[in-house]
Formats: sequence, structure tokens, C-alpha cells
Amino acid sequence: MAAITSVEIDGFRCFKKLRVDGLARVNLIVGANNSGKTVLLEAIEAVASGESPSALYRASVERGEFRRWRRVREEVEEAGLMVDLCHWFHGHVIAPGVGFTVRATGDRELSISRAISATTDGKLWLEIGTPSGVAIGLSEDGWLNIRFPTNLDTAGLRLRSPVGFVTTDRLSPGELAPLWTNVALTPGEQHTVEALRLIAPEIERIAILESDGPVAKVLLRGADAPVPLGTLGEGVSRIFALALHLVLTQKGFLLIDEIENGLHWSVMPKVWRFLVETALARDVQVFATTHSKDWLEGLAALHRDRPDLAAHVSVHRLEAGRETSVRFDASRIAEYVEMELEAR
Repeated sequence: MAAITSVEIDGFRCFKKLRVDGLARVNLIVGANNSGKTVLLEAIEAVASGESPSALYRASVERGEFRRWRRVREEVEEAGLMVDLCHWFHGHVIAPGVGFTVRATGDRELSISRAISATTDGKLWLEIGTPSGVAIGLSEDGWLNIRFPTNLDTAGLRLRSPVGFVTTDRLSPGELAPLWTNVALTPGEQHTVEALRLIAPEIERIAILESDGPVAKVLLRGADAPVPLGTLGEGVSRIFALALHLVLTQKGFLLIDEIENGLHWSVMPKVWRFLVETALARDVQVFATTHSKDWLEGLAALHRDRPDLAAHVSVHRLEAGRETSVRFDASRIAEYVEMELEAR
């Protein structure tokens, strides 16, 4: 895997300019609302995905920056999405000359760029930064047409190196099913079950049944029949999604938005240990955002108990209008927690 040690952004979404240095195996992104935490994840997702456009489309669909279309032509039904590209660019402007670039350095250099151009007749084009100079025509109002249905949620997992993105939303059984299919009956299955036991130690096995539509069920120790996964609470579902993505992004990149969702503060140290150990064992570089002070306290606890694991973690704070992030290592976070200072 080509590990990323720094990221530089020019003109992407809310960032006119941003540079983040000192990235580690596991990276926690903190900052106030609207400081760009999720945008940083999306930029890393895009540059790690190479020239695949799916990452940019996935983020646009997740944010609701699209409209659907459907038509019947010669008795063939077609469907698709129109993506509002203006939100990709700083200032939300579509005009010739507008563009963005994301660069990542580490074991090797990665970059991705998009720019708007126009022909003499005024037609707008999306220029894709490749040696061949690919350009895609846009609608008159600057929207991009993409075919539908498109499996945007798992497109990144098909890349080599794979790139996974866990959003803030709870995954439905229908969304979990294809992920589980690629993990079941592999060494990753036991790893996933062990992750679930961080929250519910009584779990013995898990399966996704398809009889009446996908339903995730777990067998509890001593029980005669399985129960739906959802009955064990949102924390179990969240850990299930995280564990599946960690398995499926081996030798790749995993991005997690608001990692604390559904997890109680008391399990944070255990989840931190699981996250770092798994990232090291499966050669995954992790980037996660959080609003939670509990996660920083959990990292401080990891530093006290396992400083060797905490050494693989860095915390990066974003501040609106600032062109560089502020980096903390785990030992500094532990000092701040002990002194009850604010680092988020």
C-alpha cells in the first residue's frame, strides 16, 4: 500500500488552500462545525481512488447534490443522475478556468484534478486531469450526467488499492449484505465476529439471511435461535460496518465520518486498540473524523496502556480559514486530557 504522509488541497469545496502534514497509520481529524473535516475525507478518498470518478460522485450523492432523470426511448427505459458540479469547486462557481487539485505524497505521489473549460460556442466541459486530456460535456446549467443505477457505495472497494468510506448513516441490511458476502467464509469472518464482541461479548456467529429480504442476524451464546442484529443496538451495527470495511480495505485506505456514532464512551479504549491493531495487521491507513471528546480520552487511555500502539496515531485539527492543520501526537493528547484542556 502507498501510505499517505501529507495532503495538499487547492480549490476543493470549502478549501481555497489546505495542507495536512505528518499523517500516520491512523489519523483522527477534529475541528469545529464547518471546518472541513468531511471535505478532507472526501479529498483523500478522491486522490486515493486515482482516476476513478466514483468517489467524487459518491460524495455528491451523499450530500444530496443531484437530481434524478428517467426516460423511455424506443421502448427501453433509461435512468440516471445529474450531479451539480458547482459544489466541487471553492466558491460554488461553474465558469471556465475554475478547477481544483488534490495532491498526496508518501510512498509515492498521487494527484487528482478537475477543471471547467468552454468551447467557442459556449458549451461547458469538465476537464479530467489525465495524460490523455479527457473532457466530459456538461448541461447548459453546468450539471454532469451519470448513468444510474451505479453502485457508488462499494465502487471504491473494487479499486486496487481499495478505498472504503463509512458515512455517518447506519447501514441497512441490504447495504451490509454485499459487504458480508465478500467476508463470509474467509479469515475476515472471525475478525468481524471478534470486533462485534467488543460491544456484545455473547455473540457467537453472524449471518445475513435473504429469505424475506436481507436481514442481519446473530446467534448469542446459549440461545436456541438467532436474533436480528438491530436488537442489540446501534453500537453493534456501527462496529459491524467498521469491521467489514477494515477487512475489505486490506492494503488500502479507510475513511470514517464521525467514528463515534452509536458507540458509548466506555468502549472507546477497546475500539481504539481494535482499530490500530487491525490497521497494522491488515495494512490499512485509516482517516476518521470526530466531534467527541470521548475519542480523545480513549486515545489518551490507549497511550497510557499501549504506547506502542498509540505511536501509530496522529490527531489533526482543522480551523476555518487556516491553510495548515495543527498536528498532535497521542502523548500530547494524553497531556491535554490530564490537564483538562481542549484539543478538538
